[in-house]
This record gives sequence, C-alpha cells and structure tokens, in this order.
Amino acid sequence: MRVQGLRLGGQLTLTHSTSNIVVTLNEPISITTTQPVGVALDLRVTAQPEGQTCALSELAPSTIPETDSPIFVRCVHNEVAHVTMPETLPNDPLQASFGIRDLAYPGIPYESRPGVVGGIFPYEYRLTGLTLNGVAQNTTGVSLDFRRGTVRFTPASEGTYVVSVQIKDSGAAQKTLNQNFTIQSAASRFVFVAPSGADTAGRGTKVAPYKTLAYAIANNGPDKLVYLRKGTYVTGGFLVNDAKAKQFLAYPDEVATLDLNKAGNINVRSSALPAPRLEDIDVSNVMVKGIFADPSSAGLVVRNVRWVNGQDNSTEANNASFIFTAGGVFNAIDHRLLVQENDFGTYTTLQWGGFAMILYETGYSIVENNQVRLGSLNAGALYDKRGSQYNTFRENYVERALNAEERIGSGIWVNARGNSVGEHIHHNLLVNANLWLGQSCFESDGCYLRNHDVHHNTLVGDRVVVNGGPFNTGSYGTRVSHNIISNGTSAPFGGLSCTSRPANWTSKVSYAANLLETTSPLAHKDNECTGNNVPWAEWQGTYGFDTPASGSTHGAPTVLIGSGPTTGLPSGDARRTQRGHQY
Repeated sequence: MRVQGLRLGGQLTLTHSTSNIVVTLNEPISITTTQPVGVALDLRVTAQPEGQTCALSELAPSTIPETDSPIFVRCVHNEVAHVTMPETLPNDPLQASFGIRDLAYPGIPYESRPGVVGGIFPYEYRLTGLTLNGVAQNTTGVSLDFRRGTVRFTPASEGTYVVSVQIKDSGAAQKTLNQNFTIQSAASRFVFVAPSGADTAGRGTKVAPYKTLAYAIANNGPDKLVYLRKGTYVTGGFLVNDAKAKQFLAYPDEVATLDLNKAGNINVRSSALPAPRLEDIDVSNVMVKGIFADPSSAGLVVRNVRWVNGQDNSTEANNASFIFTAGGVFNAIDHRLLVQENDFGTYTTLQWGGFAMILYETGYSIVENNQVRLGSLNAGALYDKRGSQYNTFRENYVERALNAEERIGSGIWVNARGNSVGEHIHHNLLVNANLWLGQSCFESDGCYLRNHDVHHNTLVGDRVVVNGGPFNTGSYGTRVSHNIISNGTSAPFGGLSCTSRPANWTSKVSYAANLLETTSPLAHKDNECTGNNVPWAEWQGTYGFDTPASGSTHGAPTVLIGSGPTTGLPSGDARRTQRGHQY
C-alpha cells in the first residue's frame, strides 16, 4: 500500500482481515496476507489520525491486486474550529506564490496543491465554488484539504474549470485571501508512456502510449504533460528544458519509477513557464545528484516524489544530494522551487556528504511537508547554502541516526554564504538533527544574514546553532522564538566557534518564548572552544534572552511524549498552539 497526506504526528491504523498495521509516515507499507490475488479486498481504516480522515482511493480495486499494484490510501485534514496562534514575524499578506497544476485529463482523477505564504500559520482552506466554462458546477465530488489546500476531483469533460478557494490564516486579526485556480481539461495536452508501448509516430495517447520517456520528451513541446503508466523506466540522466515536454506525472494510483542507473541526473535548464514538474514518481539509483537545476528561475515543482536511494562516489562528493540548484551570480535568484510532500530515502555516503537537497541562489521558494531520514554519516537534510532569499521551510520532518560526531547531522542549515535574507523556518520537527544559521558567512567577505524567523519548531536531541553570519556588520533582525528544544544534558543553543562574542549580540539575534528542556548548566555552548560558553544566569541576566518575562520556560526534560514522527506535546496540552510544531 501507499499512504499519502498523513499529517506530521498522525497515526493511522489499517486492518486487513484480522491483521493490523499502524502507519506514522507517508511511505510504502504492507500487510501480510494468506489470501490469493482476486479474493475480495478486506482492507479497512480502523483508527483515524487526530484531525484527519483517511480512506482508500476511489480507484482502489475491490479484490486483492497483483504484485506491484499497491493500493493507495489518502488522508485529508478535517475542518475544525479556528485556532489563534501567537503573532510571529514576518506576517506578510497572504499570497498563493505557487498555483495548482493547470492541466487535467478528462475522466482521470486530478490532484494538486498550491504553495501559500504570508500571515500566521497554519492556514484554513475552504471551497467556495467550481465552474466549467463559466457555469457553476456541483461541488459534491471535490475534495479540499482544510490545512494543505490539496484539491482532488475528476473532471467529467473537457473545458475550463475554475476552482475558487478561500484561504485564511490563524492570526488574531485573521487575514483572508480569495483565490481562483484555473484548470484546463484537455486530452490533447497529454502524452502517455508505458513499458508496453511503442516509440513510433502517431502514438502517445492513452490507448496507444509511447514506450520510453526519452521519445516522449523529444517528440513533444513544453505545452504537453507526460503521464507515466506503472513500471520502471531506466532513463539514466536526461535533459529537461523549455523546448520540449518538461512536466512528468505518474498515472493516478500507479507507481512509475525513473531509474537514473547511477548514470547522470535530471538536468533542468528552464527559465520560462510552464514550470518543470516532477510529481507522484519514484526516483532510484541517484549518483551524486538527482535533479541538477541550472537554472529553474520560472519555477520547479517537485511534489510527492519518493527518492528511493542515492550515493556519492569516491571521486566526487561535492554537493551530493537528491535535489541540487546550481549557483550563478551571488545574490541573484536563479531558482524558485516548490518542494512538497517528498520522501527522501537512503543516501549512502562514501565521503563526507549526502543531503536531501542543496540550494544555491534560490529565492521565494517553499519546502514543506517533506520527510527525511538520515543515516548516521549523512551530512544533513535541507541545506540552503548560498544566496538564500525569502525561502520558507515548514512542517518538514527530519530524523537522523545517532552519531557521536556533533558536526554531522544538520536538519535545516542556512549556510548564508553570499548573504542570506528573510528565511522563514517554522513548524518543523527535527530529531537528533540541528537547525543551523550561518557558518560560511564571513565578516571579511562583507557577508550578512538578516531578518530570519525561526519559530514553532521542535528539536529533540539537538540544538539551534547560530554561527558566523548573524553577528557580522550589516546583519540584524534574526528571531528565535516559540520553539521547543529538548536536548537532554546538552545546551539548547550553540555557535561562535572560538570567535569573540559580539558586543551587540542583542541587536543581532533575539531569543524568546521558547520551551527549553535541558539539565545543562549552559544555555549556549561554543562549537569548538569553552571561552564563549554562556551559563543560564548570563544568558538571561546579561543578555536578556529566554527570560520568563519573554515567555520562555527552562526545565528538565519531562514534557514531550512519543518518538520519531509522533514526538510532541500530549493531546490537550495548551502549549500545543504556543510552542513547537503542533497546533
């Protein structure tokens, strides 16, 4: 089976006959059965996640399917009473900076999700209307996820559909955005590929597909969307540019795998709409880099992709990652990404490396609801390396296998090389992985880090590190608030790396309203030396950081329950809307 849409911290119980399985992440799962193929499918949801409803797909078979034909289970957030969250910055106007996919095939289920920023998270999505060629339609068959805005319906015919959605935030003074999304339903805009197809002229339709992705790309323009039927496609590396087809989806409820065969990457070179898109697809056998974008300035959508496995090699470990955006001119925006709901799998590292994603010169991007499970030797997960501008990281889950080397294992890392402005990092859950701002932003280079907002994250077994860039001349306005940091006997904060303490620390970074679970005598520990260690009395008294008056609480680790993706505050705890990633 494949589970999709399960919220961070949710638990779903599925039952087949008398066998149960509890699911906590969006991933392939299985239940052993003694029943043969073709017997009536007795698969049920026997316990729903808190605040969600999960169900078998409308395309699910009525009998036990053959091998390699998984059953899809989808979860959506239910509408609940409004929650008012603490006012945190940046709190800009609500904006759908990424729309939903604008193409649908008549008679095939359509699903897509926007990328929204601004206001006070979380958001509320409500369906306000559906039209076809300007005529109002019944919305009974339209599903809209209350928290994520995921739209799912089956267009009955060709034509222009407009889905109208009202989006609200969770601020005390609630912001509202009324947004129309236009979807063109047209069979002529799609080409199909299947392992049983043939690469000849006149094919590419649903009933007569092509055989290979290479042929489909070469023989279709950028206005076409490629549907991949189930199976494995050994593609090696291939080019995606503005002259040929550049949007690729798996057919609904089928698993299509792109096998890069450790022989190149998906080389994205796009500066024009429509944005390249990789959605609902598995990608396997990545060598060094999976997607290599250079550039993706008009947008790049990577949604619900299962990155099966990857590795660096003994000669090139530079920027090893599943998703990589190449650098160009410092402080230019060469890339604009929407990275949603991906499952980043095993990355084997032969040298020091192996990330889920590494970003250069990337701006106004959204990285949300992804899950990353790191091996003990992986360098990190989500790495915004250079020229970072107004990117949002939220509701991502990172878990790292324990390793004694403290320098290894950044969950979210804004390196700040070549300046970094306006990064928004919130509502993430990091287990045994830190959140790191700075490091390679040097005073001697004139580098600065400005107005970063780090709030409502939960860190268990590691800390928030602020190092280098935030303290430079020209740096200001970084805020660390409303987080939960449960770090056992270790300090909740770190940084400086033997450099002198900044005289104007309080004007560079502020720390307030955090829940800090630790028995360490230190609030801040220098990464490499002891001279910059800051005990609690000095942290609160000299600098005024994390004082009770600011809303911060400091005590021994006693509050959090669960483990892995279920880590959090107990149900009913009033702090769920005030501290950490839960709301």
